[in-house]
Amino acid sequence: MSSPVERVIKSIKSEMKPQPRFRWYQGVIFYIVIQALTFGLSGLVSAIGGNRGQSLREDIFGDVNYFRNLKQVVITPPSWVFGPAWTINNILTIWGNLRALNRPQGTPGRDAFLALQAASWLDYILFNAAYFSLRSPINAFVLTVTMFLLTIASGAVALFKMKDTKVALSLATLFIWLIIATTAATFQMLWNRDDLYKVGPFMKPVPTLEKKGS
Repeated sequence: MSSPVERVIKSIKSEMKPQPRFRWYQGVIFYIVIQALTFGLSGLVSAIGGNRGQSLREDIFGDVNYFRNLKQVVITPPSWVFGPAWTINNILTIWGNLRALNRPQGTPGRDAFLALQAASWLDYILFNAAYFSLRSPINAFVLTVTMFLLTIASGAVALFKMKDTKVALSLATLFIWLIIATTAATFQMLWNRDDLYKVGPFMKPVPTLEKKGS
């Protein structure tokens, strides 16, 4: 058993331990703000651009019918998977962001990681509007590849500069998802007409690779 003096020292050390400056509820607030900006911009661009869906919900959250009518590669997930997948990706990513924010200022790689993540979140906000609202598979491809590269760079900074494996692992599900998404977006861009830029398709779908009923 520890002596009274040791218990007092342990108590003092515990009280002196720096408390996190950023808490979980701030992550929740951030997530709500990001969602509001994402879907608000999507609805605004749909209204201005005239590419209206069949309902206000489709204008804001994305026109599922437009997505389903595009020629897709077999690896493309069904539309209902996107919501749960992105919820998981976002929760884990925000957890990693909070962990990085709570690292001491001056920690090697901290500022670079946060800058890369800020760019990644901006990409996320723009995606629905640039893709669904503007009917542009090219925009979807560019933004998907950009986020993929930002995620790779973020993971590398977290792992090799910050030396924080947990922060790097917080991007793991997003990284896996973006491998699939980048592949799907590439074929989608090649096989479909882009309504915004008035170009495409650039090649005919390969029957063995095309998703049936898409």
